[in-house]
Formats: sequence, C-alpha cells, structure tokens
Amino acid sequence: MRCVWIVVWAAGCGSSSAWDEAQAPPTGYWEHSPRVCGVDETREYFCDDLLPLRSALSAREPYSQCPGHVEGHQGEIDPTPTVAVFDASYTAYMRSRMPPGHTCCFSWCARIPLADASQVDPNARCSDGLAIRENYCFEEPEQGTSYPGAPPYARCPRSIRPPESAVFYAPPGALFDPLLTAQRRQVGLRQCCYAWCSIAPPNSGMHAR
Repeated sequence: MRCVWIVVWAAGCGSSSAWDEAQAPPTGYWEHSPRVCGVDETREYFCDDLLPLRSALSAREPYSQCPGHVEGHQGEIDPTPTVAVFDASYTAYMRSRMPPGHTCCFSWCARIPLADASQVDPNARCSDGLAIRENYCFEEPEQGTSYPGAPPYARCPRSIRPPESAVFYAPPGALFDPLLTAQRRQVGLRQCCYAWCSIAPPNSGMHAR
C-alpha cells in the first residue's frame, strides 16, 4: 500500500483538490485523491498507525488526527511519488478491519510496467528442482489498460514485469493468472494477479511445489 498529494502526481495521474473526497471513482470501489487513475495505472496505498496526532495540514473530520499528506512513504512500483495524499475511504476500510483503529491511509497512481505476453514463457524455471511459485497482485486499473486480457478481466493487462521490491525473483515478464484473480475477487478484492516460477537459493530450505 502506498501514496501521493496535491502538488505532484505520479506520471499520468489526473490532478484534483487534496480535500475533494466526495465522489467515488467510476468503479465505485473507494473514494480517492487523485480521484481516478489513468489508463495503465494502478493505485498504491500506504497506511501508518504511528503518524503525528496533529498536522499543520490535517485531513477532514472525522480524520483530523491524520495529516493531509505524507512524505517518506513506500511503494512497490517505481517511481514512488515524493508526496502521498490522504485517502478517506481506504482509511475507513482499514480501520473497520482493526477496530477501533487509528490507521491513516494515503493513495496515489503508479504506472504499471507492462510486458509483451508473446515473449513470456509460462513454464520458465518451473521444471527446476528448486522451483517455487510466485505471484503478484495489484489494484485493477480504474480506467483499464491498453493491453487488455480476456473478459471478464479486460481491465487487467495481459502481462507485466513484476516489481523487484515486491517479489523474491522478478522475471522480465509474467502472465495474468485468472484463477488467483478470481480467488481475490471472491473475497472482495478487486485485483489483477500474475504468476511465474522462481528458483530458490540452494540453502533457503524452500522446496518445489
């Protein structure tokens, strides 16, 4: 989960007022700042329980104890913007999972690293004795993708380059995984998932699955 605020957005994000949290995106998922990410963009989040109780630019009530934006947050997809904007509805969602909850959450748009599906071997490394199955999921692009997969997941890109910071081994390309994506959707997560085989180091204690 990661973030961005009013002054600069991640590449391709549409700007909106930092305080304008009234309208949900077309997907009806969360309310966001920036309100809607662009084509081939996913939303990242950053949440923290240890933020200062007050800020010179605080979020609206009932979240006035949260800062309106943060710096020094972490994202999975590079580049992470230097400033992340408070996300009211995602904050409410995270607090509902851990009541009473003091978490403050922030969101921003990140450019999805697309890959050419025709160049991806789905069985690469899978026959190795130390092969392990890895996967990576991200929020479904709110305005879809220029490289759509098959329905009902046409908003998900056909293949991507998994970010190195989020996985054990980042291959040059990974294909869309409809089974894992369907499992995430069944528990209420609107995500796009990708899978591939990695090789565990010999002394890692990990075994082929």
